[in-house]
Amino acid sequence: MPLLAVLIVLLSIGTLLLYGLPAARTRLGQFSEERALARAAAAARGVETAGGKDLRRALIIAARTGKGEVLIVSAQARVVDRGGPEMLPSPPKFVLRSAAEGRRTIEEVEGVRIATVPLIRDGRLDGGLIFVPDEAENTIFGIFSRSSVEAAAIAAVLGGGLMLLVAALLSRRVERLTLGARSIERGNLSYRLEPGFDDELGGLAKSFNAMAAKLEGSFSELEERKAALGVILDNLSEGVLATDLEGRIMFANPGARAMLGMDGEEPPEEHPEALPNPWAEFDLPKAVARCAEEGECGEARVRGEETYLRVNLRSLPEHDEHGGGVLVVIQDLSEGRRLEANQQRFLANAAHELKTPLTTILGASDLLLDGDEDDPELRRRFLGHINTEARRMQRLSETLLRLARTGFDLREPHLGAVDPNEVARRAAGSMEPLAESAGLELSVEGHGARLRADEEWLEQALLVLLSNAIKHSRRGGHVRLRVDGASVTVEDDGEGMGQIDLRHAFERFYQGAGSSGGFGLGLPICKELVERMGGKISIESEEGSGTTVKIHLPEAGSDA
Repeated sequence: MPLLAVLIVLLSIGTLLLYGLPAARTRLGQFSEERALARAAAAARGVETAGGKDLRRALIIAARTGKGEVLIVSAQARVVDRGGPEMLPSPPKFVLRSAAEGRRTIEEVEGVRIATVPLIRDGRLDGGLIFVPDEAENTIFGIFSRSSVEAAAIAAVLGGGLMLLVAALLSRRVERLTLGARSIERGNLSYRLEPGFDDELGGLAKSFNAMAAKLEGSFSELEERKAALGVILDNLSEGVLATDLEGRIMFANPGARAMLGMDGEEPPEEHPEALPNPWAEFDLPKAVARCAEEGECGEARVRGEETYLRVNLRSLPEHDEHGGGVLVVIQDLSEGRRLEANQQRFLANAAHELKTPLTTILGASDLLLDGDEDDPELRRRFLGHINTEARRMQRLSETLLRLARTGFDLREPHLGAVDPNEVARRAAGSMEPLAESAGLELSVEGHGARLRADEEWLEQALLVLLSNAIKHSRRGGHVRLRVDGASVTVEDDGEGMGQIDLRHAFERFYQGAGSSGGFGLGLPICKELVERMGGKISIESEEGSGTTVKIHLPEAGSDA
């Protein structure tokens, strides 16, 4: 840009030197010639009528008036007389001949412009007159010529420098605009320009800044939405996967990667993964290709070794450079089916548990009605059966009511400062007769801080844990209820649980391999109570070595 501006200035000055100055010099020369001829003609008129002494006086006056030297030339081309300062001692012959012949000419001799005009006396040509301007006029013409060249040179230097400065300033501002556009192209949306002067480029810079601010705001909002969507997708239990039309994976959330057995880390975008085919009964790549090419999408159910999945395929529309693809949503139905199976097993167990005592009660009552009323021992035995089975039914109904209260009752816990030592001793006292009848030792150990809990709920949770420990312990064993800081732990040295049962221990209606007539509700109820009080519950167990269940609750007065 600056070089181009300098070239334009030099071209303009060159045009001035090549055309403007010669034209001005020519016009000035013409003016000088006409002025010299006019003075020569005036001098000729002054001497044409003079003679003798008057001629001499007329020459002096003409020379003084015309500011130059006046020479009279005869028809024989000889200088007859002259007046004024001697400026041309020996006129050239061609000048004398032009004057003698009476021609009106301008000749240049030794840098001096000389005018010749005819001299007319009594109506006939009587030689001619030569007028030589003084040195001042010739000097002025020379100075003008030289000054014109010098002025042109100075104008070229000053104009070129000024134009270079202006062009450099403009070029720098345009370069800043270009730099800003490139920065935005590279993703630096925070780049801003200094408007500088309040001109067209300044207005353009302000418009650029406003555009960059809007772009930055829009992209920031998009990034926020993208981040929020990423968090949502990453935390979905369903697997979400998107492929292009060729079946290459464009996106897969952690749920989808886990269900498809893919590595945890996503590959870079330039190297997309191929779609895996993890199931024998359902060809996922073929289903995706059919959905992409023919539009035949839909839903499928897939069974794995321990899973039951629902796979839903939908076609993705084209958008900008993205040519479309297929959206795959995988939902794990294993938990629901397991819960359904557990519920079915619970209903069967509950029906069995209800049928058995009812059968016993009906049989005993029939025998009492038909038996000998005078046999008190028989009546006592049958009434004992009825009482035992009725209490068994009562325990079942209490368990179901407890489940309803903890699972569906929206009542909030009455949280307050609770002494866990007192609650532990009270729960142990309630379970002492059951432990003695099972041949077990039950002890309360340790000392804990006051906890923030619902006293009734904590006692109920401990009763559930103690009941399970007693139920699954061998005669002669030891059940410990240990209080330590903000934790309450129930330990037994009973039969323990395997790893499979341990994974599902807190699922409702789940009954492990060593279940002894329970309903699979004790531990889920206990977990519900503890978590609604703001605590945590954990379980450790090893088959044949016993089970340890720990309840941790916030201390009273803490922010936990």
